[in-house]
Amino acid sequence: MRYISEIINVKLYALIVFSTLFYGLAFTLSDFYDSPFNDTYDLFILTLQWGVVVAATFGFLYLIILNKYIFAIVFPLLTVSCSILAYMRYALQISLTPMLMDLAFVNDARTWMENFNFQLLGWIITALTVSIVCVYYRCKYITVKYPFIHAIIAISIIILTNSWSFRRPVSQRIPYVIYYSTKEFINSRNIVKEKRNTFVKNDASTKTDSLTVILVLGESLRADHLQLNGYERNTTPLLSNDSNIISYPNIYTQPYYTHTSIPHLLTRADSISPDRAYEEESFISLFKQAGYKTYWIANQESVSTYVYFMNECDTLIYVNGGKSLYIFDKWLDSDLLPDYKLSINGNHAKTLTILHTIGSHWWYNAHYPDSFEIFKPVIKSRVVKSNTREEMINSYDNTVIYTDFIINQLTCELKNRPAILFYISDHGESLGEEGYYLHGEDRPELHNPAFLIWYSDSYREKFPQHVQQLIRNKNNRYLTDFLFHTILDAANIESSYKNKQLSLINL
Repeated sequence: MRYISEIINVKLYALIVFSTLFYGLAFTLSDFYDSPFNDTYDLFILTLQWGVVVAATFGFLYLIILNKYIFAIVFPLLTVSCSILAYMRYALQISLTPMLMDLAFVNDARTWMENFNFQLLGWIITALTVSIVCVYYRCKYITVKYPFIHAIIAISIIILTNSWSFRRPVSQRIPYVIYYSTKEFINSRNIVKEKRNTFVKNDASTKTDSLTVILVLGESLRADHLQLNGYERNTTPLLSNDSNIISYPNIYTQPYYTHTSIPHLLTRADSISPDRAYEEESFISLFKQAGYKTYWIANQESVSTYVYFMNECDTLIYVNGGKSLYIFDKWLDSDLLPDYKLSINGNHAKTLTILHTIGSHWWYNAHYPDSFEIFKPVIKSRVVKSNTREEMINSYDNTVIYTDFIINQLTCELKNRPAILFYISDHGESLGEEGYYLHGEDRPELHNPAFLIWYSDSYREKFPQHVQQLIRNKNNRYLTDFLFHTILDAANIESSYKNKQLSLINL
């Protein structure tokens, strides 16, 4: 009995519970306060998710408290760091992401100091004060007996709350976001440093002296929700009136989520050699060999599967580096437009610009302005089952209308120059078919992404046969394997790595 009472140290657990609740209310709550919910059930689900993160925090704090010296160093540093992150979340609506860390190494200190004010200083001082009091209490009043047993309990809690089923919500919330984002950032840096000597130097060339090539990587846009492809709703009012648009309704993608789809689209990967997506360079390198200036403008997170290709470009720009999928304020593709205009209006006659959009990603309402809320009623809860199918489809279709607007904005900038624009979504989206939503489960509707091509009048004059072939092939069925070879063909680039049998221009 005495042995058990020594393990159940009241003062020890009181400190752990207090520090955990402090973290949960002062810091972790900042990641939940703006989550949309519709009723008591939704609030219950959100509370459970918050509880999982708090439990994970309990395990970590439990572990570091066991050693007073580790606690005296780690706890104040962690508490101050979390106070800064919570302030960023409340005041700036941004989270710690690998993109944000990447930006921190690009921007000078002055840029970051602009966000330092007395309110942030107050957060830091309060957090530091609480942490010093906790450290003092730990060192003066607590003696830990049987630390090995306590460590086993703490580690078990950490492992359980960081298991596969809980890892994503835990990893993107304070305080664990510090560890996971840093880990992903370091991993991404290592991938960027890889030497993928896929293509022989000076293999690619072009006789074209002036051309603008745009690739828009869409998100979760289904081909069958485009009015261009026969959808009954008017989701593409602008593009449907553009005679230079070619839409391809019968494209099939094998990968059905972003992490695997993007590498497949950009490389020579196919069903026979899928590993090329993670071992080879992309067509970006061949564009560079042919004298093109290359840009990647990102409105999505960088992840390990395609961060290498992002850094293949001469210029990499993040427009929303602090956004994460757990932030529910507006996250719009219009943020890409200023940098897009700079990329195409520079001093380079030949450019390739890749725009990675947020498109039709969940939470749909965040990805179109209020003025584009055409179809109503819309979703009101982040808990999918709390929304009706009608609300889900309405909000989704509003994102499609906004994508129509964005693509039109992009093409308007290209009309007075030889230019061609490709739009391809990474995958589709489930919208209630057999009760399935989003893109977590493999479903037929995920494999039919939207794909379209726009060309300027001067491009058609320059490459009339290219346009004729693209139009001729628009109703055929294709795997997304075609993109690598078609975009090289469209840019008039010759290379031994281009397979004309897979190009829409030569089929």
